[in-house]
Amino acid sequence: MRDTQQVARFAPPTPRSRRLGRELRRLREKHGLTLEQAGAAISMSGARISKVELGDIKISAGGVIELLQAYGVDLESDLAQAMVVTARAMRSEAGWWQRMESLTPRFSTYLAYENEATDLLNFEFNLVSGILQTEAYARAVIGAAPDSDETVVDERVKARIKRQEAIRRGKGRLRVHAVVSEAALLVEVGGRTVLREQLDQLAEMSALPNVRIQVLRFAAGASMADNGGFAVLRFAEDPSLGYIDTLAGPLFLEDPRDIDRLMAVFDNLRTLALSPLESIDFIKERSRATQVD
Repeated sequence: MRDTQQVARFAPPTPRSRRLGRELRRLREKHGLTLEQAGAAISMSGARISKVELGDIKISAGGVIELLQAYGVDLESDLAQAMVVTARAMRSEAGWWQRMESLTPRFSTYLAYENEATDLLNFEFNLVSGILQTEAYARAVIGAAPDSDETVVDERVKARIKRQEAIRRGKGRLRVHAVVSEAALLVEVGGRTVLREQLDQLAEMSALPNVRIQVLRFAAGASMADNGGFAVLRFAEDPSLGYIDTLAGPLFLEDPRDIDRLMAVFDNLRTLALSPLESIDFIKERSRATQVD
């Protein structure tokens, strides 16, 4: 069977695709086959098999069946059937981010992970966290680039607002714990009216049971987060993922040591920040201070 029949078109890797890939790798190694030998068994290159095992390519249910046969796995076993179901679900459920042409592949990858995460831990220094932004605030941020194309801005704003569905969905709501610097509550992104609406939304979202917002006051002094913002995504069955947006592009961190460092920084920040209740009061106070005469 040709590769094009085995594998879907490019789509961002997800926790499920990587989980399936790890299991396929375990079975291949247990059976004593190299990547090239496994690929030859189903008319696929060894490089392609490697990408499947990394979760970068989503293999079809038929491809999984052929690999399982090559690895001597009973197709009637619970393991085999679960893997086939997973592969079929991944291929049939395209994420909304895949339909947005203006999103970069790496940010689409982040969105695919965020959609499956159980928890998002986030710190921002100069701006409100993207997943908590209002449409007007997001438009002002995204449109700040001098060469911003209106169509691209519209689509990226839509994507930013769409992310909030993970917070409000009925089942498996994303838990968000955001530490926001006091600076982010002072910068008049889009003007005072836009900022006030953003502050009001932060106070509203703070009331949700799965959202915790803490404000890091200037008075807290120095912290361990001296290099800017970051995010950590947690999953029910997979290792955590770190994400840092840099001027050179987004950076993903998967090494447990890197995750431990990010968690140490986040723990330091939440300890220094106001409590969630104190933070709501401070956000409301800032909102009143931005009232336009």
